[in-house]
Amino acid sequence: MARSTKKTNSKDTYLCFDLGGTKLLAALVNSNGKILHENSKRIDQNRGLKGLLDDFRDLADQFPKSEKYSCVSVASAGPLHAERGVLLDPTNFFTGKKSWGVVPLVQHLKKIFKKPVFLENDAAAAVLAEAWKGGHARTQNILTMTLGTGVGVGVIANGSLVQAGRGLHPEASHIPLNVDDKNYPCGCGAHGCIEAYLGGSHFARHLSTLLGRDLTGEECRTLADQGEEHALLAFEDYGRRLALAIRTFSVVFAPEVIVLAGGFVRGWKHFLPATEKHLPEVMSRYRDGIDLLPRIRVSKLGDSAGVVGAAFVATQKIKKGR
Repeated sequence: MARSTKKTNSKDTYLCFDLGGTKLLAALVNSNGKILHENSKRIDQNRGLKGLLDDFRDLADQFPKSEKYSCVSVASAGPLHAERGVLLDPTNFFTGKKSWGVVPLVQHLKKIFKKPVFLENDAAAAVLAEAWKGGHARTQNILTMTLGTGVGVGVIANGSLVQAGRGLHPEASHIPLNVDDKNYPCGCGAHGCIEAYLGGSHFARHLSTLLGRDLTGEECRTLADQGEEHALLAFEDYGRRLALAIRTFSVVFAPEVIVLAGGFVRGWKHFLPATEKHLPEVMSRYRDGIDLLPRIRVSKLGDSAGVVGAAFVATQKIKKGR
């Protein structure tokens, strides 16, 4: 995939990445959030960390040599510690059955690019992008769910990004819906987490088991488009569980709007009607006085929310002289 437009001042241009469990997206983005060039590639986790670092370098090398950038900014699946620049045994990165452990990603990328490197949680980047360029600038309370290989949750409450203690991001997708459901193991080691039900890789694995053949998330969506009964029922079940997850997040964070982003959202027509049908029912006790029923929107930024958010992070870091 590639997108391009005319070049701009290097001081106002950032090399941005969105690192997920199965895809790495790279973009040159200017300080106004405009994507100048963009490309991506599938991640082969069997190649380990070295292979991933090669992917960072290879994608950057595909951009025109005439285009210069002042820094590198990465939105990555977590858990991670943004200020320390490390991934903390991320739940969706495995080589074989072995997790990657603590990965000093910023240190590695500084050696490759010889530029300042910033790191942020992908869901935090996505919600910042929605507030910046996604049409929600006037909304004080926003929550994004990035539905991809896993599930990221980013929150702006009362106009400020919600962060956890000790410099961490709140990994809200690991709140369990049913901790006793052994049919839904999560990459974090628990069972029945929101991510275990709503992550695209988990959805594909369960539909694959049901149909007796290996399927990708895109192939699952294609089957539903074709009217395959098991796929349609699986998406409907997904929609009901999404309603339960939204109920949990609404009670905890009280967002006015929940924006659905990430690659899995391309199949929204197969699951969102079920979500919108069940959500008022499960939220019925939380509507008096202050109505906590949020508006549900599909992101207008599409797959670009992560890199646009990474560019916003870069603008803020540069303003602060970081």
